[in-house]
Amino acid sequence: MFAGGSAMLWNHVFRGAVRMWRKILMVVVPIIFLPFLSISENAQMWKCAYVVLIMSLYWIIEPIPLGATSMIPVALLPLLGLMKTEETCDFYMNETNMMFIGTLTMAIAIEHSNLHQRLALKTLCVIGAGVRRLVLGLMLISMFLAIWINNVAITAMMMPVVDSLVDELLGEKDSEKTGCTEVITEKIPPQCPKEKQNGYAKVPTSEKELVAYQDGCCPVEEESTSSEVSDSATERCRKKIRLLLYLSVVYGANTGAITTITSAPSNIVFKFVIEDIYKDRAPVDYASWMFFAIPITVLSTILFYFAVIVMFFWKRPEMDRCCTSGGDIIRQNYKALGPIKFHEVAVGSLFLLLVFLWIFRDPMFAKGWATYFGVVKPKDATAAMMVVVLLFVIPAQPTDIVRSPGLVSWRLVQAKLPWSVILLVGSGFALAESTRVSGLSQKIGHFLGGLGHLPPGVLMIVLAIICSVMSEVICNAGLVTILLPIFATLAEDLNINPLLLMIPATITSNFCFMLPVGTPANTIAYEHARLKISDMVLPGFVVKLITMAVTVIVTYALGGAVFDMFQNPEWVTRNSVHLTEILSNSTIH
Repeated sequence: MFAGGSAMLWNHVFRGAVRMWRKILMVVVPIIFLPFLSISENAQMWKCAYVVLIMSLYWIIEPIPLGATSMIPVALLPLLGLMKTEETCDFYMNETNMMFIGTLTMAIAIEHSNLHQRLALKTLCVIGAGVRRLVLGLMLISMFLAIWINNVAITAMMMPVVDSLVDELLGEKDSEKTGCTEVITEKIPPQCPKEKQNGYAKVPTSEKELVAYQDGCCPVEEESTSSEVSDSATERCRKKIRLLLYLSVVYGANTGAITTITSAPSNIVFKFVIEDIYKDRAPVDYASWMFFAIPITVLSTILFYFAVIVMFFWKRPEMDRCCTSGGDIIRQNYKALGPIKFHEVAVGSLFLLLVFLWIFRDPMFAKGWATYFGVVKPKDATAAMMVVVLLFVIPAQPTDIVRSPGLVSWRLVQAKLPWSVILLVGSGFALAESTRVSGLSQKIGHFLGGLGHLPPGVLMIVLAIICSVMSEVICNAGLVTILLPIFATLAEDLNINPLLLMIPATITSNFCFMLPVGTPANTIAYEHARLKISDMVLPGFVVKLITMAVTVIVTYALGGAVFDMFQNPEWVTRNSVHLTEILSNSTIH
């Protein structure tokens, strides 16, 4: 009796521990690494390693919300003597993060005006109906919108569009996911032999049996078996099509996020790190990044479209027969939007103005508008905030200026602005600076110097693969925050261009296709569509291979022309303020 009670008690404790594993790890992780704080040699470096490890594991296991984890540097960095409180806080609202806030506010305005819905539905109308065309349309529109708007927001915006398509294509609302009644009822004969009628006294319990009885026919045993097999095969096809439609949005949105330097948090982190280390000497701006990344985005989307079509449709002709065209619901939804409104036109015009200001602020190929303001040049955050202010100034209804609200309201911005993402990016900036001033990034960079025997191109591929794989389980913004300063140090030690290692690594860190935890966009689709992890792994692995291969090819093809990646340029020096202080005061060997 006592032994049985003990077993039940331990079983109860174990189950409770499984349920509480995140909370348990939340307490255990800081305790495990406490010995780092007692190491006297290179004490600052080990203290920084303590913070980095806690942040990394908290980003992976998420015992507390990401926004709360992102505030840890403000608490720990000053307490451990790594950075002053005011210095740490400055990184949470610097120029780069203000630009990011402007981008997110613009995205909220586009969503509020319903411009994104009009663009999406119009694109689908133009491309046409049919599963293959709809998959292509969803990929293209998600990719295009994610270039300008955060990919998480795009995924959330596109889910209702896909829901409507799924309902129309597969009839999920009408048939309650029981299969295609049209196909089944056609196979039921209008007359049943008398001997079968007398031998079949079963009451109709399913939709197809009820249809058969209404036609004056009892389903025969052989036909019922055949219909069940057909129904099972049809249901599998429907599930695959449903999965493909939802994944198309995720693949397009995640790929589109690499296209501009403002379209993903990891790109924002890259911008901060490269400017913080090399100031304005690095030849990376909005236009040059876009010119380099657009071929990756377009080629990747085209190639993985054909890849998933082959995966889902190869030798499966029934995939096209188990659904309708879907064209009617698209046209109905587009017609329901009505004529284009001033609100949409105004928001779209301001959006184009913002892109123009970013591209031509200070491009490498021409004299930009920012150069006319003297020594103090406006930066990207200035352009973003100019347009954001106009969103509040211009009325949504010009015929009633007095009572009309602006194109966007402050209450709406407060409600929809993803503050957790903003804090995440800010914590990344603070963490990147702490790894640099403590000497941690230099130490790890010197340690990775053992890879120096590899040719630069091969080293680039290895580091890009590392980033892409790790981004499946850790927040990509946090990942590049830690790794980019290390890659910069490694490149300088090997006398190669830091951009050769940093840009492909940043881009591939956005290629999270295999797991729901890889990016919030994956999580949204996973939960909204009630997918299984197995649904995402294999297609995601194929898409990841394609996008990484395209990134490597484009880097070799355009890296030299756009960024002079394969030469060690003059702007790569070790006399920047941060690096000089570190190298002169550090005792790292």
